[in-house]
Formats: sequence, structure tokens, C-alpha cells
Amino acid sequence: MRFIFAFGLAFQLPVLLGLLAKANLVTHSTLKKFRKYAIVLAFLAAAFLTPPDPFSQLSLALPIIILYEISIYIAKIIQKNKEAAVEDKEDNA
Repeated sequence: MRFIFAFGLAFQLPVLLGLLAKANLVTHSTLKKFRKYAIVLAFLAAAFLTPPDPFSQLSLALPIIILYEISIYIAKIIQKNKEAAVEDKEDNA
């Protein structure tokens, strides 16, 4: 049961980081800077939340890492859209 809950929680990562990027609390460059820590945390979380076999740990850690990378891309898109909106606002003023 804990394994299923961990997967469900992991797949919310892009949504959470996207909302934080939208609120200007994180940027894609910040997420890139902390990438190595996120990878270590993904493997630590997988070690604690899965049964003690390596396959289960990898099957949780790898999607978390991939979703983190997707979150970086989403944050970059959000930041570009905000910058474009500011430029449009300045051009119209």
C-alpha cells in the first residue's frame, strides 16, 4: 500500500513544482542547480518507501527523476511566458 501511495505522490511532483514556478517561488535555474540533490533525495525516498529489493527502488526513483526533469522544463516554459507577458505589457504601455 505504501508503494502505491509513493507512486501517486511522485506523479504530483510536476504539478507542485509548476505551481511553485507560477508563484515565482522557484525558477528553472534553481531547479537545475539543485538537480543533484533531487536525484539523491529520489533514491532515498525510494529506499524508505519501497520493499528492500533494488528493482522496486529503481522503479520508484527513476520516474521521480524523470518527473523532476519534466518539472524543470515546465518551469522554463512558465518563466518564458511570464517574460513575454511583461514585454507585451511594456510594449503596450
